[in-house]
Amino acid sequence: MDSDVPNHGPNIIAALWTCTPLAFLFLSLRLFCKFYKRTLPFWDDYILIASWCILLSSSILVTLDVKDGFGKHTVDVIAENGVESLARIGLRDHIVGFLTPFAIAWSKTSFAVTLLHIVNGKTRIVIWTIIVSTNLLLTMAALSFLFQCSPVEKLWNTMVPGTCWPNLNGVVGMLASAYSGFIDFVLALLPWPFIWKLNLRRKEKIGVAAATNTGIFAGTTAIVKCYYLKNLYSVDFFYDGGNLAIWGAAEVSTTIMASSIPVLRVLVRDVVSTASRNHRSAPHISCPLKSLVSKRTEKNRSASTDIDHQSHRLFERLDSGGV
Repeated sequence: MDSDVPNHGPNIIAALWTCTPLAFLFLSLRLFCKFYKRTLPFWDDYILIASWCILLSSSILVTLDVKDGFGKHTVDVIAENGVESLARIGLRDHIVGFLTPFAIAWSKTSFAVTLLHIVNGKTRIVIWTIIVSTNLLLTMAALSFLFQCSPVEKLWNTMVPGTCWPNLNGVVGMLASAYSGFIDFVLALLPWPFIWKLNLRRKEKIGVAAATNTGIFAGTTAIVKCYYLKNLYSVDFFYDGGNLAIWGAAEVSTTIMASSIPVLRVLVRDVVSTASRNHRSAPHISCPLKSLVSKRTEKNRSASTDIDHQSHRLFERLDSGGV
């Protein structure tokens, strides 16, 4: 094997096997948080698990592609592995291309359902509209990708006689990807008005809002992936398609992490609260000023009781999985 041959393969492998374990870590912590609080996983958890399973399957398939030459120029792939390798790579690539829109749609659906735990009123209607429209559009993108050629086999084997309509899938895919990125930003900002009206401490409001705003990172990856969609129909896709594989996995991964962070904050809050209680319960040396300070402390505690109750209810709603 010639080491001077241009090869994006190592970068593709590094990116995929960074994104996939990171997403698994956040998903595992999310589920641990549910068991820690003795609550059963809700359907947004199962949707997120299904999304990660597609991410894992896609990463495995692309890894096999890289082994066969994906990431190199087509002429180099043929020289090293023979022309028959093109059909193998093409088949696996198109399986990934068909499954990825579902992983993206389901991860965003889970994030939206997580937000349903903490909002009410008309905002819930907006979120349900987003859930339905996102799933419909990304399903259309997956189907238009799968059935853009007749027979379907011509997708991965150009030697098969038939007809393809790549322009249709190009338009639908670009629209779905752009809408996907836009929705991430909307979901990130949508809870802000509701959170800011709650009778919470300012730092609690900022903390909850920041946890929901992590969806902005998913939106950013969707925009970058949208840019690389132009490589989907490149005459040298095996070389040019690497960035598309990377950013497709990154979008799913960041959305899974963004969906998990609001739930994880419940666990972090409980750990910090427990540590604080343990610190306060430690023995203290008597002090003449203690009686003077304690009166003011009790007054402050009384004033903040309602705030604590609202904060507790908010985090319980996040953790319980009830919509």
